[in-house]
Amino acid sequence: MRRLLAAALLVFLTSGAQRPPEEGVRFRPIDVFVDAGDAPLAAYQVEIASSSPDARIVGVEGGESQQYAAAPYYDPAALQGGRIIIAAFTTEAEPPSGRTRVARIHMQEAAGAEPAYTARLMAAAAPGGGGIEAKVEPVPSGGQR
Repeated sequence: MRRLLAAALLVFLTSGAQRPPEEGVRFRPIDVFVDAGDAPLAAYQVEIASSSPDARIVGVEGGESQQYAAAPYYDPAALQGGRIIIAAFTTEAEPPSGRTRVARIHMQEAAGAEPAYTARLMAAAAPGGGGIEAKVEPVPSGGQR
């Protein structure tokens, strides 16, 4: 009886183990950079899209600066699709300027596919809410199978 119970417990504990990705699928992070030049970047809103209908967003995380370390705001319904709008702001006294990684978007792609990613800056603001000129760039990293 103890052996049966131990075997059932082992099956139960290992059933939640992480499974390997599906065959023909890879995961790749897309780093999102906003370059505000000399202006302090207090807020941004960016649209990221994939050229592939098979690419799916599976996660969103924050960026590298202290002000944008938390995940940006987004509509959770955008997950599982290939397009998302992200936004964040900071009220700290000294927002970052220059080129800053503001987010990382995790994508699931078909293995062997090389989808292109586009980014469109919808808004960027300095402290106080005044608009600033900025550029946005999505940078894909190497994928994992």
